[in-house]
Amino acid sequence: MTSKKAGSPTGADTYKRLLGYAAPHWRVFIVAALGMALFALADVSFIYLVKPLLDGSFVEKDPFIIRIMPPAILGLFLLRGVSSFISTYGMSWIGRRVIRDLRQELFDHLLSLPVSFYDRVPSSALITRLSYHVEQVAESTTTVVTTVLKEGLTVIGLIGLMFHLDWRLTLFTIIVGPIIAVLIRFVSARFRKIGRRIQDSVGGITHAADEAMQNHRVVKIYGGEGYERAKFEKVNDHNRWLVLKMTATQASSTALVQFIAAWAVAGVVFFSTRPDMLADITPGTFVSYMGAMLALLGPIKQLTTINERLQKGIAAADNIFTLMDERTEPDQGTRPLSRARGDIEYRDVDFRYRADAPLVLRDIGFTIEAGTTVAFVGRSGSGKSTLLGLLPRFYDPSAGTVLVDGVDARDYPLGALRRQIAVVDQQVRLFNASVAENIAYGLESKPDRAAIEQAARHAYAWEFIRNLPRGLDTAVGQNGVTLSGGQRQRLAIARALLKDAPILILDEATSALDTESERYIQQALEHLVKGRTTLVIAHRLSTIQNADRIVAMQDGAIIETGTHEQLLDAGGLYASLYRMQFEDAAADAKVA
Repeated sequence: MTSKKAGSPTGADTYKRLLGYAAPHWRVFIVAALGMALFALADVSFIYLVKPLLDGSFVEKDPFIIRIMPPAILGLFLLRGVSSFISTYGMSWIGRRVIRDLRQELFDHLLSLPVSFYDRVPSSALITRLSYHVEQVAESTTTVVTTVLKEGLTVIGLIGLMFHLDWRLTLFTIIVGPIIAVLIRFVSARFRKIGRRIQDSVGGITHAADEAMQNHRVVKIYGGEGYERAKFEKVNDHNRWLVLKMTATQASSTALVQFIAAWAVAGVVFFSTRPDMLADITPGTFVSYMGAMLALLGPIKQLTTINERLQKGIAAADNIFTLMDERTEPDQGTRPLSRARGDIEYRDVDFRYRADAPLVLRDIGFTIEAGTTVAFVGRSGSGKSTLLGLLPRFYDPSAGTVLVDGVDARDYPLGALRRQIAVVDQQVRLFNASVAENIAYGLESKPDRAAIEQAARHAYAWEFIRNLPRGLDTAVGQNGVTLSGGQRQRLAIARALLKDAPILILDEATSALDTESERYIQQALEHLVKGRTTLVIAHRLSTIQNADRIVAMQDGAIIETGTHEQLLDAGGLYASLYRMQFEDAAADAKVA
């Protein structure tokens, strides 16, 4: 379990942590760095060749120089090409490994975050960090490092060559260096600030698009196209403005750096053409020196533009590491649990979603013996689903204890505890996979086809499965989009049947079924609950009349408990709800 650092990390802290992902690949980095050094050497050597080329070939007409120059030039360009490939491929290899490792670690961390985290953070923001932000990190770990090393070595080599050619002119030239350094420092903070805002705006674009696509039917039926279009246009235009702001900052700083460098070039031309300097400088020396100075402009330009990419990468890494520092689900349990008996107890349980939020559950206490069925009823918002969510530890109680087989559920490892529980709720979640893969989802050992088919038959899903184009191998689409609501519900029930867990949670498990399908499912569930502890939430009270006990809830508290007959005789909340449904059903039948 990780915890967030006290205070905000600096850019240096974030970058140091980020480089830790590249450190294991140091061998490849050394090879790539060697390629960069050879690339810089080839560039500097070619400029140096200008001196003997002019002085030896055109002035002195030296036959050896004339003969050796063509193969020397070819050799240098061959060295440049090979070294460029080695450095570029090597750094790209490191970059993609860093992205892969970081993305995998982030995804693994997301899987370990508690349900409460997903309650407050939209999925679109997480997807943005997992895709766009992780890609931005490559700019900091490889592209920036490549530029610094390759162009930095080139600058060092060119300055060394300039000192070799004429140290007096070089001393004048390097005066502009500190000025450029101050300028770079000045724009660094602005780059980082704008870079973070750009990444936030991309998250806003993803969120707006995802929300509109997920709710496309609501958008269409309620004519929300104009509203969604305007909302997306707003965040899209904000992103455009931020990118242009970044571009303007980069372009102006680059132009200013080049203008400062141009002063150095103009000064060199002025001083080198003075009479006292002309006596010591040959044409080859002057052209070679000017070539080195002009060649410096390219690397200097590259080195000044890396600041934008570096700050964007640091901003992206900061967002990623903030997410990775979120606390994972508490899982300190060590008590072994192979298969639970199914005894459950809620002891003096209170629950609130946040420390500053009101209580959702208050003073909850009851016991459920293994193998019995307990139904929970109440109006919407009474806390039924929250209550059952404490059992698999989607949430932990704010006070009190939930016990399984007489042991605090927190004493069991999360994985061991959740293997004892199968859940079918009203919001069926299917994966973009085959029918068989959805039914057998998450099982440690892959079941055979016969077992999957049997589960489907018991869930009364086989009738429609066998009519699908590929039967059990038919892909159901994202969240089962190719299936009806009732078909998705029956696949979820088949999944619970195949898991064969000793504890079963049914949260409106038949809500999406028509009357005929519901009758079949009730028969299957009657077979399923035998020998299992079952906790049921049902809107249709007619489906829970045979429960061993019924718990009526209101405003997060238990109002009454008993059997169906006992609660009807008591004339309390349950009786009121039952009468209301009976009257509604009678009215519907009369209308029909």
